[in-house]
Amino acid sequence: MGAMWDWITSHWNDDWAKFVEGILLLLVSFVIASVVRGTLRGQLKRPHIDQQVALLISRIVYLAVVLLGIIAFFTRWFGSPALVFGGFGFLALAFSLAFQDILKNFIAGIFMLLERPFRLGDEITVDNHTGIVENIQMRATTLRTSEGEQVIAPNSLVYTGTIINRTRYPTRLFTLTAKIPSGVPVDGLAEKIKEELQSRPEITKDPPPHVGLQPSIDGGLTLEVRYWLDYRRNDPLAVQAAIGRQVYLAIQSAEAAPKR
Repeated sequence: MGAMWDWITSHWNDDWAKFVEGILLLLVSFVIASVVRGTLRGQLKRPHIDQQVALLISRIVYLAVVLLGIIAFFTRWFGSPALVFGGFGFLALAFSLAFQDILKNFIAGIFMLLERPFRLGDEITVDNHTGIVENIQMRATTLRTSEGEQVIAPNSLVYTGTIINRTRYPTRLFTLTAKIPSGVPVDGLAEKIKEELQSRPEITKDPPPHVGLQPSIDGGLTLEVRYWLDYRRNDPLAVQAAIGRQVYLAIQSAEAAPKR
């Protein structure tokens, strides 16, 4: 009886020691993965390197090192690499069935980083939410709206949904409308405002601005101004305010002109 107990305790101590060694290997792998990921991100933060490519590379290297640490842990604990790899196949199948949504979002995030339908810093609209892309994480894409709100959209929803990239092209169409007071002469008003807009350097010449008169519901007239702006070099809100003031002064000038 004593010999059997000695055999059990000796094997138990040996298994326990292997388990502790495996845990240490796993912890070391997490530390190495974090250090390597931080080093890669620091080295890849250069103007000529796409930040999405840098994010993808650092993420893959991090996961690869962690996976090696997990394999080393189980190999040291069970002492049989064949048993470990066989068990990993079973666990991978069970994980894919139990965590389909997580796996789907992870794979969608990888494909978005590879195909790049948008870039970090782009303003996109997805699932009726518009914001600037701040990060593409393993599970979700993070947007920052113009109101200062954070939108976290699952990668699978972003990847399979309709994406409107509002910053894909350098110019964007802006529209401004103004109600013309009753009694203001409109002859030549649209042409005058169009000439003034064409002289503004921030507004593109091709396509040119458009100024027209549209009937309103109450029977009056509304002045509609449409122009293309390089929003990356100019502040859209500041330009819109300046054009609005210009339109207002033109309407006031037409109202003050002597009637024929």
